[in-house]
Amino acid sequence: MANDRLNINLDVKANDVGSKRVNVRSSLQVATLIGTIKDKFNLDGNYEMRAAGGYVSLPTDRPLNQAGISDGATLVVTRIVEATGTLEAIRRGERKPFSKRFKRAYLQEERTLTEFDLLWQPAVLGRRDHRNPSNNRLLAVDLEGIEPLPTVSRAHACITEANGSFYIEDIQGRNPVYVNGKKLPASATQQLPAGAVIRVGRLNLTFNLIS
Repeated sequence: MANDRLNINLDVKANDVGSKRVNVRSSLQVATLIGTIKDKFNLDGNYEMRAAGGYVSLPTDRPLNQAGISDGATLVVTRIVEATGTLEAIRRGERKPFSKRFKRAYLQEERTLTEFDLLWQPAVLGRRDHRNPSNNRLLAVDLEGIEPLPTVSRAHACITEANGSFYIEDIQGRNPVYVNGKKLPASATQQLPAGAVIRVGRLNLTFNLIS
């Protein structure tokens, strides 16, 4: 029957997917639709769905028609950002060591081959704050003298480590962070393998590990 189907617009706020028009069963569960979107567009992490203009996430255990979705509706799909505690650690200015299993962790800038040793975490990537030097306590990678134009934020991204795995996090949300050419969602954390190329502003930095 015709009323068993819905024509809806999806506005996927991830990986530059953007707007997509789809025809789906009205009885399709919200969780199933989110899972299908993640698989089709190769999205990592957890996502939520809400009606355009609304602020409440659709219940994932309900079918679309029972969640109040009608034909022609626009649904916004966004990544669920979980608090990592990194920003609070940066505000406190507390340096913590990496695991002793690694002899050296460092970044190498592509153009100048400048190497930056990562000696503590959170290891902030950015530019030195001359007005307030106390903000530089966790700055591990100072790119101010390398970039020709100020395309890197003061605190642009940071690297942390847990249980032997390294992670990178976008901590400012204005200027993008790319890992191996893929944009990191604002306030999102992603695992950082050895050899990964991080792009901040106009600079490329290769992450290196020596065990």
